Amino acid sequence: MSTENANETPLQTAAPEAAAPAEPTSAPSDNNEQSGSSRGGRGQGRGRGGTANGRKHKNMGRKEYQREERSAKRVKTVDSVHDGEDRRSRTRTDWQPRELAEGEEKEDRKPKRKVAVMISYCGSGYRGMQLNPPHKSIEGDLFEAFVKAGAISAANSTDPKKSSLVRCARTDKGVHAAGNVISLKLIIEDPEIIPKINAALPEQIRVWDIIRTTGSFSCYTLCDSRKYEYLVPSHVFLPPHPESFLAKTCWEYAEKEGDLENYLARQKDVEHWWPQTDQKVLDELSDLGRDAITEAIKAEGRADPTLPVDPTQQAAQLLKKIREIRQREKKDYRISPERLEKVREAFRQFVGTNNYYNFTVDKTFKDASAKRHIKSFEVLDPVIINGTEWLSVHVHGQSFMMHQIRKMVGIAMMVVRTGCPVSRIHDCFGPRKISVAKAPALGLLLENPLFDHYNNVISKENQRDPLDFTKYKTEIDEFKQKFIYSKIFEQEESEHTFAQFVEYLDVCSGSQYLYLTSAGFKALDDAPKQPASAVVQAPGNQSDDEAAGEEEG
Repeated sequence: MSTENANETPLQTAAPEAAAPAEPTSAPSDNNEQSGSSRGGRGQGRGRGGTANGRKHKNMGRKEYQREERSAKRVKTVDSVHDGEDRRSRTRTDWQPRELAEGEEKEDRKPKRKVAVMISYCGSGYRGMQLNPPHKSIEGDLFEAFVKAGAISAANSTDPKKSSLVRCARTDKGVHAAGNVISLKLIIEDPEIIPKINAALPEQIRVWDIIRTTGSFSCYTLCDSRKYEYLVPSHVFLPPHPESFLAKTCWEYAEKEGDLENYLARQKDVEHWWPQTDQKVLDELSDLGRDAITEAIKAEGRADPTLPVDPTQQAAQLLKKIREIRQREKKDYRISPERLEKVREAFRQFVGTNNYYNFTVDKTFKDASAKRHIKSFEVLDPVIINGTEWLSVHVHGQSFMMHQIRKMVGIAMMVVRTGCPVSRIHDCFGPRKISVAKAPALGLLLENPLFDHYNNVISKENQRDPLDFTKYKTEIDEFKQKFIYSKIFEQEESEHTFAQFVEYLDVCSGSQYLYLTSAGFKALDDAPKQPASAVVQAPGNQSDDEAAGEEEG
């Protein structure tokens, strides 16, 4: 329908060649008179009007007009994707059409089958699972390996969309997968196709199986639920240093709200850890002078752990030695049964259906897709790896939004560390917009997706093999130990990623985490408003390839 004002008569006359053939007795101005009539310039009969500016479509039926409108919108959507206006509408691939080389003959067409490819990968060195040219991605390496192995023809090697490539779960930069699935059309006549694909892949990506599926199968839409694991050293649940901004703020609000006794009770099992650690610092560095060490300890509690230490300054050297002693003590820390139970209780708060708009990006509270269902959240008994105690956290949910799991882990850490009641987590499911710390990507890995409903249907009809990772458990366990767990442990040992994460949050002097104090959300209301630009992400959490609101899987 025209966007012109129906009361305004066009000043121009339609071109003669655009006008409909007229009878000799017809007045040449009839169409112009109709354009100013109460019909709003639509013209007569089934026509779509005859305005001279060409914005209406004369002699076009309504259904034909609507079909053209829909087609134009589709073209506009594709154009906007290529212009970078809407990355969520369609995956950009930037693949160019392939031309036959000189002397190359067109290959024989071979039948393609819809399949599910069962894979594992270590995400280190990759910008995530999803194709993201020109950046290195898991799907990019897989697609190239399919082409090299002959599972995708040369004619289709220029565009993954031609093979109907779909991923079950999208993983972010640096995130690993012990089990993931992609579905697409492959040429699988060759009985040695899997070894050939693996030979074309780096060792940190493995294909375990290629399973024929139903023709309409999509691993994303037919996945019932997903399981993730998050590995975290137990020392991240220690309280902040007493001289840090966060510790002082929690103490002040506990006094102000008359909650100091309860606050101290919630931290009782670790009340002596920091005093004992600081005493060890004094004992080991006593030759440098007690006063200097005491002042350096206070300064360390306020220092940003991500800033480099200047080796030319004596005070900086002292600060470096203090950090080394503290890191050694954290490595030796063993979580108490009381604190472990509080950690488990914190994660249990997520079980059920809740609104997670505070745990992702670009969602509103009223957005129906922000509601997610968590089936279980379990914390296994601690294990000692290279002298450090680690906790393995397992979450099972229907689907997860971008950063949701890392933010759930992040707020569970902060609630336990600050002596905050674990019920505060439930308050974060409400409409109040808050900042939630995003735990490092280092410890996160996709365990495996589940296809229970699909497997039940095909087992009854006896059409296809079920999609089940338990068949490859031995191989996957070996792969996890060699390429995933070892990478996580080695990186934390050398870079102290988790220690830096919590220490950075402890010295943030903004108001964004005041809701973790005894005053709760009331502390945010009383605090001065903080501009969004002042909220800085913790180290290692800046992501330069985030797609707003996109599904993680």
